[in-house]
Amino acid sequence: METNQVKLLTSLAKKIKSEKKDRAKVVASLQSAKILTKKENFTGHYSNLKKVVAVAK
Repeated sequence: METNQVKLLTSLAKKIKSEKKDRAKVVASLQSAKILTKKENFTGHYSNLKKVVAVAK
């Protein structure tokens, strides 16, 4: 990977990390990535995540 690409990705990661997130946006993002179902359960490929994720509704 080019040095410039690494810098851009690092910058993007820092920006994303610093953005304020609300629960609805996070859930929508996980659903669009097919990680969560509409009922907010983990999909088959990600079912092991329920062991490590604390759910705060």
